[in-house]
Amino acid sequence: MILLADSGSTKCTWILDDGSRRREIRTHGINAVQHTDAQIRATLAELPVTEPVTAVRFYGAGCGTTFPEASRRLHDELARRFATDDITIESDLTAAARALWGRGEGIACILGTGSNSCHCRNGAVVSNTPPLGYILGDEGSGAALGRTLLNGLFKGQIPLREEFLRTSGLTYEEIIRRVYREPFANRFLASLAPFIRSHADCPEVRKMVVGAFREFARRNLSGYPRGLTVGCIGGIAAHFEKLLREALETEGYRVGTIVESPAEGLIAYHHGETNHRTELGIR
Repeated sequence: MILLADSGSTKCTWILDDGSRRREIRTHGINAVQHTDAQIRATLAELPVTEPVTAVRFYGAGCGTTFPEASRRLHDELARRFATDDITIESDLTAAARALWGRGEGIACILGTGSNSCHCRNGAVVSNTPPLGYILGDEGSGAALGRTLLNGLFKGQIPLREEFLRTSGLTYEEIIRRVYREPFANRFLASLAPFIRSHADCPEVRKMVVGAFREFARRNLSGYPRGLTVGCIGGIAAHFEKLLREALETEGYRVGTIVESPAEGLIAYHHGETNHRTELGIR
């Protein structure tokens, strides 16, 4: 039984797959850099897994070769929880690359709470423009959209301030507190995306969203080979697909697949990996 995990900081999708049947489970997210060992253990305890797990393929934020110490800690917790040493831990960006392009070549993007991108080939990241997080970067992400929305509302550039305050139940003081004095401000900002989506017909909001995606392309994709097709994964990418396609095409990019979750693509990738190993006589 293989356990496949795709995790952001907010939520994690786990897929139990034995080749003939599949079960999907959702838990809180695991970010190996941000979360303590105790927090990781608490999230793993949410999994009602009773079947013996022979292998774990974990993809997540704050994981992979860029964060070796955090990945080692997560590896130890996974090994303790599932009693197997057949564990690989990769970044969420590698998950996007493999889900979108398999063993082909293209540009893979993540647009969710945060944003990221890479030039990928044969299931590996070839080059990556650093996303820099929601304060210094993360253009086009849910956090960036939420930040720009609040700026526009309170500085009079987006004429929806009273409606936003009424429907959200927030006050100016609470917004300032949530952004500057409480943890996970990026999640709070990204949580405003449904309001943005429901008001996408407002000219000022539409201009804001398209502008954010164009800025994402200019600042993050311009260093990759120009002729490659762009694929995107994540809630923001999927829920704003039409405007995202418009923005990327305006910037001169050919746009391919846009999906919310990498799960199906990752399952296909790992089934292909298993078949390839079998053909080579590797177990």
